Amino acid sequence: MGVEDPAVLARLRRDIDLVINCAGLVDFDPDLRDAMTTNVEGARNAANFVAACDKAVLLHISTCYVTGKKNGLIPEDIRPDLSPAGDPFDVEVECAEVQASIDAILAEHESPEMDKRAHDDAVKQIRDKGGDESNAMLVRNTARRIKRNLLKDAMVAEGQRRAGRWGFTNIYTYTKNMAEAWIARRLDPGRWSMFRPAIVESAMSYPFPGWNQGFNTCGPLSYALGSWFRHLPCKRGNPFDIIPVDYVCRGMTVAGAALMRGEHAPVYQCGSSDLNLLTIDRAVELVALAHRKHLRTRGDTTLDRVVKSRWDAIAVTPDHPMRIENVRKMTESVDEWLRDPPKGWPEFIRRRLGDLVEHTEEALEAIDKIERMCELYLPFIHDNYFAFVTRNLLRHPVVEPEWDCDPRSIDWRHYWIDVHIPGLRKWCFPLFENKTPESYAPRHPFRLRSPEAAPAPHAEVV
Repeated sequence: MGVEDPAVLARLRRDIDLVINCAGLVDFDPDLRDAMTTNVEGARNAANFVAACDKAVLLHISTCYVTGKKNGLIPEDIRPDLSPAGDPFDVEVECAEVQASIDAILAEHESPEMDKRAHDDAVKQIRDKGGDESNAMLVRNTARRIKRNLLKDAMVAEGQRRAGRWGFTNIYTYTKNMAEAWIARRLDPGRWSMFRPAIVESAMSYPFPGWNQGFNTCGPLSYALGSWFRHLPCKRGNPFDIIPVDYVCRGMTVAGAALMRGEHAPVYQCGSSDLNLLTIDRAVELVALAHRKHLRTRGDTTLDRVVKSRWDAIAVTPDHPMRIENVRKMTESVDEWLRDPPKGWPEFIRRRLGDLVEHTEEALEAIDKIERMCELYLPFIHDNYFAFVTRNLLRHPVVEPEWDCDPRSIDWRHYWIDVHIPGLRKWCFPLFENKTPESYAPRHPFRLRSPEAAPAPHAEVV
């Protein structure tokens, strides 16, 4: 855990009651090495630390989607010896095989053949861009970058292959499942609980409505549905399991308290699809309503206020005529026509059409991003039907209303239109536009002190 001082380590092992492991690499398909280091080795380190403590217990923050492509109503249980497909699964054997695959890929990419391929690709790339292919330093640096990208692509491909083999949707869920398996193997049942949130989104009320710290989960799709892209490929009626981040934190507190009291369940799923179903098509409708409300009064242009503010978003099948593939083809045709208009047209018109190419290039870049997003999200909004049982948290009586995490209290229309989308617009959408979002300034400024440090005279402790 990075603690080097023996005295501090001894005190922590003696006094700590609860360890919450919420560190994780949440990219869907990262480099397999990074996912293993953070999601698997990190969880093993946390479990080993807790095992060496006198009384500490471990609340491990996982994800509902560790259940992989298992469809239907998914119970709150854990089977570390089985894959989602029902095949026997040994996490120790799997980790050894993953490391062997990583070593083999590294050896392959350090071979003379790979060096030659990277060099040849670098020369071609420089030549195509009109650069100086005789510049040895330029060629060397370009080849190094190409080789690094080829290695990462190979690691991602291997991770996707292994995840798919066992029935997982991506590398993230695959490695988070392995983390659960290691903890269940390392610690006695009385010393751990798995806490599995669904899709974590903006806060309902705390620290304030709409708070969101990063452009993740469904944020990119919500942003895209505020553009001219309004046809989302998904399956009507599929659960879209959203849970506000402050509900997650309340649930973690309840689960942690139960764990310390020895009254815990092995698994706590924290979602909404079981008790307060929100379907993907209803979510698309609410996102569009939120964008329309904003554009009517705050649209940047007349086109925004008059046209886009009346433009609905709809859930469609992946083979719909307005699917992203067809939009790409139409945009490519327009781009090609603008670059080479009819020969007999006046020169000033041809120049004006050429000026418009910049807009079609921007549109094609945006389409690329939307296409990648749709590919990432299709397993969750079209290919599978995931509904997660969320009952174990509600079995613990909560006295203070501040810690209530019952998803039945969520009004989805109010949440999307008045809380979530305005929060994304303020804190996250600027990131998508390469802008700096507004900085959060707490009402009561504070700074953290070590427990041993005496507070300054008249200091307010917050």
